[in-house]
Amino acid sequence: MPIGFAGIFHLVFFGLFLPWAAFRSGRQFETSPLPPRPQIFISVMVNQIVFAALSLLVAWSEDISLFPAMNFRPGPLALGAGILAVGFAILGPHLRQSVERRDRKLHVSMPRTSRERRLWTGVSLAAGFGEEVTYRGVMFTLLSRLLEAPLAAAIVAAAVFGFSHILQGWKNAGIVGIVALALQGLVIWSGSLYIVIAMHAIYDLVAGLVCGRLGDRLGYPAEGIEVPAPGVPSPAQ
Repeated sequence: MPIGFAGIFHLVFFGLFLPWAAFRSGRQFETSPLPPRPQIFISVMVNQIVFAALSLLVAWSEDISLFPAMNFRPGPLALGAGILAVGFAILGPHLRQSVERRDRKLHVSMPRTSRERRLWTGVSLAAGFGEEVTYRGVMFTLLSRLLEAPLAAAIVAAAVFGFSHILQGWKNAGIVGIVALALQGLVIWSGSLYIVIAMHAIYDLVAGLVCGRLGDRLGYPAEGIEVPAPGVPSPAQ
């Protein structure tokens, strides 16, 4: 099927503009004062809801079916659980190392208070739904129609998704892209987004809560790591 104006807009906005904005924000984040976490969490949650609504509107306009009848087969469920288990096995040591070296980027995903944990739950649910709909659902389908090659479409969508997480650093962005490609395969095999939406939300929620607990235990400053003055070594040095 050809791509209409709504589809072109979606690819330009989510495939070009947002990655560029993420790259620019990542560079500014390294030298800018840190805003309060509740402010960050609310902003991210609102953005995810708006982006999800936009993607749903594009899906309706481009006749993309996102939510077929539920049919949870054992194979895709087992694979999803396996991917989640591997992610959790890697998560603890990785986060501990990041907290110990006082990684400044953790500030945006480290809920420390009861209010922040409630807000982080909302962020996790919104991201799990919105990002899977946007990238594994709408963008993949549009690229498949445009390129007439599902594998190429999956690779491009995964690369865009990974680069959109550049705030986490190049290494983590690459890992996110690889995981996104695996999740796309799971979507194709299962025939729906339901499993990956649940996986994404659960992983984000657990990662944030674990990160916050590690921060409390290992003495990561509650207000985050501020940029040191010129000539003053950072805490990690």
